[in-house]
Amino acid sequence: MLSIDVYTCYAVAGAGSLVGLGLLAMVRTEQARVTYALGLFRWALLCLSVLLCVQLSPLSMRPEVLKGAIGFAGMGVALLAWAFRQLNGRRTYPVFGFLVVVLVGLALWGAAAFGSDQQYVQAIGVVFFLVSMGMALDQGLLLIQNSKFNGGDITLLLAACEFALNWVVLLYWAFTQPGPYPSHWLHMPDWLMPITGLSFALLPLAVSSVVFASVNERLMQQLRARSLSDDLTGALSRRGLRELGERMVALQAMQASVLAVLMIDIDFFKDVNDRHGHAMGDDVLRHVTNTVRDHLREDALLARYGGEEFSVLLPVRSRLEAQSIAERVREIVELSPFETKTGEIRVTVSIGIAFHREDTTLEDDLARADMCLYEAKHTGRNRVVTGD
Repeated sequence: MLSIDVYTCYAVAGAGSLVGLGLLAMVRTEQARVTYALGLFRWALLCLSVLLCVQLSPLSMRPEVLKGAIGFAGMGVALLAWAFRQLNGRRTYPVFGFLVVVLVGLALWGAAAFGSDQQYVQAIGVVFFLVSMGMALDQGLLLIQNSKFNGGDITLLLAACEFALNWVVLLYWAFTQPGPYPSHWLHMPDWLMPITGLSFALLPLAVSSVVFASVNERLMQQLRARSLSDDLTGALSRRGLRELGERMVALQAMQASVLAVLMIDIDFFKDVNDRHGHAMGDDVLRHVTNTVRDHLREDALLARYGGEEFSVLLPVRSRLEAQSIAERVREIVELSPFETKTGEIRVTVSIGIAFHREDTTLEDDLARADMCLYEAKHTGRNRVVTGD
């Protein structure tokens, strides 16, 4: 049977916490929620690192010193549960979370100071079981509610469940097998000791790695989303239109439905810039973008194609429906002036419509819609022209 030194596991847990602290110190993010969660993770790892300090101390073999370190470890695990809840976007109450962490420490230190050895071991089992089980339940609910999750989420759930089961056995052993108690206080069957010791030893570094990977993945998703969107208006960029548009074209082909391609241009936009300045022109662009977006269906793709020109990919049941939607957009823009401190800025739009065909590409469709837009602008503006 594999034998393991629990004191070494404590030291490894403490050392892993310090390594994890260094790893998470390199992570930077603009999201306040994630920054807050990273702060909680760092405090958790700092509490767990006390285990290493104790093992390196000349007083490491004194029972009260190790009991104090285990109290800090309990607070560290409670902070981990709180931090994961924050990272996953779950509702948290800082005051409540702080009280739970403090109560965990007080429960362990109180049992160590005033309880018998059996009561202290029972307190360890109860506290660590409740915290790890709470983490497992919270992570399980997250996976059920969220259709998009990664391997790190599943790994964390399995690790939390395994960690909780260890403490169930410790609790059973503490109530049914009183004494003698080992000086490291992990009172459980010999066959379970290696599993629990290794779990405790690897927990800090494993958690740090999962958090590091998770936060970096979120940052990559943010960068990707930014690359697909226009900074000024929030609509898709041309790159985003091409990437998501190709998927929409393929999807519409499988569904055998009609895909309308609209090109929209703000009439006389140069005059807006000349009269009111480019900053006000940017505000007008945002206003028109929001107005158009609010009157399109959720399955439509809206992109800023360039300057004051926009593109829309719109799945419809018929060509007549596409023309009706385009006319409604044109009318609502005309009837929705941009309000300023000095008065209203009224704008109109011209719209060209083309329809995707099996023998054309998305670029072909955009070019044909642009030709229809050209016709709309040269036959009076503020109108919709439909192609073949």
